[in-house]
Amino acid sequence: MDELTMTVRDPWMTPRLGASAKKMSVAFRSVMLGYLTYTLFGHLSYLVMGNPVAETWALYRFFPPPPLIESGIGPLLLWDMGAMIALLFLLIGGTGIAKITYRQLKGDNFYGNSDAWRYALTRGRSTLGTPFIIILILALICLVLWIVGWISTIPVAGPVFLGLMALPAFLLALLAVYVFLALLFSLLYAPPVIGATDEDALEGTLQVFSLLWNNPWRTFGYSITVVGTTLVAAWILVTISLLGLTVLGGILGAVLGPSFDTMAAGTVSYIPLKSLFLIDPPAWLWPGPLMNLIPSVEVLTPPPGGSQGMAVFIAGLSLVVASGVLLSYAISCLASGFTVSYIVLRRLKDGEDLLEWIDEVDELEHRENGT
Repeated sequence: MDELTMTVRDPWMTPRLGASAKKMSVAFRSVMLGYLTYTLFGHLSYLVMGNPVAETWALYRFFPPPPLIESGIGPLLLWDMGAMIALLFLLIGGTGIAKITYRQLKGDNFYGNSDAWRYALTRGRSTLGTPFIIILILALICLVLWIVGWISTIPVAGPVFLGLMALPAFLLALLAVYVFLALLFSLLYAPPVIGATDEDALEGTLQVFSLLWNNPWRTFGYSITVVGTTLVAAWILVTISLLGLTVLGGILGAVLGPSFDTMAAGTVSYIPLKSLFLIDPPAWLWPGPLMNLIPSVEVLTPPPGGSQGMAVFIAGLSLVVASGVLLSYAISCLASGFTVSYIVLRRLKDGEDLLEWIDEVDELEHRENGT
């Protein structure tokens, strides 16, 4: 059982808590569902633009980037919709990871990934509802400010009204900034709040606002700690993985000869990082000679045909899945770390120890035991 000290030391447990097969399996499921949605809508957006599917596939494989603004509003909306749905799947997966982490901290190491996924699907509407409520609040504030501006255009009376409303409008603008920050933090803390308390979206919204209002510096500090330790741990894992691929490539290259270079370039092209991020990833972030195999769109060569083409496709698909596993570890770390942070912040903020609460799992066990 992982004991919490209820101090600033607890968020530093993030990399260790994230290294869990159960949590990574939940994260991987959400990553794959989100990724498939993103890919489907991405290719659909280019199809609406008039690009044949074969041409889009030849350029971007599994990772179609956002269309250019000149392409029109339709393709952009389709791509954005796919990215948004992918984000929703990640939030749902984060809820399941938060539940596993919460049960782990209570001493229950038998709470499984299937139970967590079912919980996430059931409580996912509360997690998704939290940022949705905050978006509605932000939209209402913006609407009020727009109305003030519209009334100010009325001749004679408009400027007088604007002068009277200048201070209230300024305060509303400050409130809009605060609400926008709450929206960003809701993407990080909504899954832990729901996973640890079994509450609804309204309570999740109140808790996010409360964290920023009552403990702003601790909330920012803990969040930076969780994100920072996750980035370091993920960087180490990715570096080790790339070095492993480099060793594998060296051995296979010595055995297969020149034909391996063509197969390796075709395989790595299924994850066109230069195309996905629009810039060359820095050498210190993606070290190793493998980086030289990653092509950009301009130099992307057609995959080989025949049996080599089939081998390249299977290897490329395996590389995509392996990348999903690496991303799953990062998501597992984030969800676990923010769950620990929320439990500690809740103790410091309200004096409540969430680990002493009776949740749905405890209630079910009590009913089964007749207590």
